[in-house]
Amino acid sequence: MKEFDYIVLGGGLSGLTLAYELNKQGCLENKTLCILEKRKEYSRDKSWSYWDFENNKFPDCVIGSWDAFSITLNQKTINISCPQSPYRTIDSKKFYDFVTEQLKSNDNIVTIMDCAIQTIEGHAIHTNKGDYFGKVIYDSLIDLDHQTPTMYQHFFGCEVETDSDCFNENIVDLMNFDCPQDGGLHFFYTLPFSKDKALIETTWYSKTIRKQSEYQNEIDHYLREKNIKGNITYSEYGAIPLNLTKNNKESSSSKDYIKIGSAGGLTRASTGYAFQAIQSFSEQLASNLKLDRKLTVPNIRHKKYDFLDEIFLSVMEYEHKSMPIIFFNLFKNSDSITTISFLSDRSNWIQDLKVILSMPKLIFIKTLILNIYKKIIK
Repeated sequence: MKEFDYIVLGGGLSGLTLAYELNKQGCLENKTLCILEKRKEYSRDKSWSYWDFENNKFPDCVIGSWDAFSITLNQKTINISCPQSPYRTIDSKKFYDFVTEQLKSNDNIVTIMDCAIQTIEGHAIHTNKGDYFGKVIYDSLIDLDHQTPTMYQHFFGCEVETDSDCFNENIVDLMNFDCPQDGGLHFFYTLPFSKDKALIETTWYSKTIRKQSEYQNEIDHYLREKNIKGNITYSEYGAIPLNLTKNNKESSSSKDYIKIGSAGGLTRASTGYAFQAIQSFSEQLASNLKLDRKLTVPNIRHKKYDFLDEIFLSVMEYEHKSMPIIFFNLFKNSDSITTISFLSDRSNWIQDLKVILSMPKLIFIKTLILNIYKKIIK
């Protein structure tokens, strides 16, 4: 059995980011780290988007940056300016390549690709590539036997290159709700990389993940409706579990077995955004380890967001057809800094109050009472 000081289970966004920060901040000068990743090789499989407050941490990985975005409902569009926190998109392949190249410079870091984890017994990891033991385990894997999502954000997107100028390259179409709302909250999302190239996604919030053919039909219909003709050069699919609940204590983190990424609750339940939270968590964890010589797991998201998101997801579940107007009014009735700060875990109590006051009171109060009642009868 091969032994390491640290083992990272899963070399995706959260696993690679943590390894990158531990290496960058000098935490691995006298420590060994092993990344166990099931993929045979890295390829472009995702696009991560976020409002950037950090002055572009990965400039070579960014494939799009915008100072404005729009929300559309009932053929009415509002445009929101965000120059103080540009909306950026990162190409996953560029990110994988950048980070793995950085990690190669440290002989204390080993990455095992095509590594399927078979069983986990405490700190002993049994895989198809052998057995590994880590003094500390960083686990990014979601175990649906122990962690249950209350809802998914699921989507399918296609990158389209057109023969003519079809897109406004200066503004992201963040949420276009002019589409069927049967079966969950539904909207289209367009990232315009140029006038003739964009990533268009159909996005749902619901408990049930759809068949890929259904997503493709939705994209095809949207392209015909918008008279967008061109070649599809890339596609991506995702199903993000929101608001994971732990079924037993074995799925919780301990001082030397730490859940990271979505498995560690870093995905914002109401939005599906995780990129910035993963960056903040990894930076602070590495900083704590470097300064204190001990593992102190950072708490990077205030508990108020967990409470507010729980209510928000309940409204989304029981009143999903009301959600388009709720989102529309959220952006319409609040200034951009307030709304973006709230969605990015950076709002102060005054901004929280502004967001709460922009919500329909009756629906949220009714849902709050229902949630309290459910907890009482449990």
